[in-house]
Amino acid sequence: MAVGILDRITKKLKEGTTAALAPAVDPREVNLTSHQKQRALLEQVARAIREVIAARGRLEASAESVRAKLPELEAQARSELQAGRRNMARLALQRRQVAQAELATLERQLAEVEREEVALSMVEQRLSTQIEAFAARQEVIRARYSAAEAQVRINEAVTGVSEDFADLAAALQRAEEKTESMQARATAIDKLVREGDLESVVETTSEALPDLPGGDEELEHQLAVLEADLQQG
Repeated sequence: MAVGILDRITKKLKEGTTAALAPAVDPREVNLTSHQKQRALLEQVARAIREVIAARGRLEASAESVRAKLPELEAQARSELQAGRRNMARLALQRRQVAQAELATLERQLAEVEREEVALSMVEQRLSTQIEAFAARQEVIRARYSAAEAQVRINEAVTGVSEDFADLAAALQRAEEKTESMQARATAIDKLVREGDLESVVETTSEALPDLPGGDEELEHQLAVLEADLQQG
């Protein structure tokens, strides 16, 4: 029993972790789905209103037809009485009573349909207003979300550029330091040359040059070779 409970708890934890790590739903898509549902509901209400209007038209036609029979039946009963046919007159009056009852029923149904039509029209108006307000909010959400996306991309780009600028600034700093050092050494050599201190110039120039293969011994050898050539010449 304990193992079964532990398995269920582990499964729930895995499901929760999976849901937490799932990508966030784009609110623009969620709003679009809700907007479509509201539009579908509004269409259903509009279709119901059209059906109610059609039913009201049929009831009005039926009531008008029955209402037109009432004076005809009354005239028929009067004519039968004048002709001495009392039973026929009675039958015409009975038919008139039935028609009156039918007319009363039709008028009640017509009143109910009219109330239903008014109620549906109010629902349609409220729903239309809500949909318009929802559409306006949807546009705001879409614009804010798109702006946030653009801001994220800009921040990421700026971060990358900032890192590149930092590396470039460090490289330029090192180059400036080397340039300043070289300029200072060149200025010192020019000063020594103007003053005629050649030995100091040679020492300073040697310090400015990088280490060469052979070092001082190679330089002395090359000087000796040059001297020998000069003597022979």
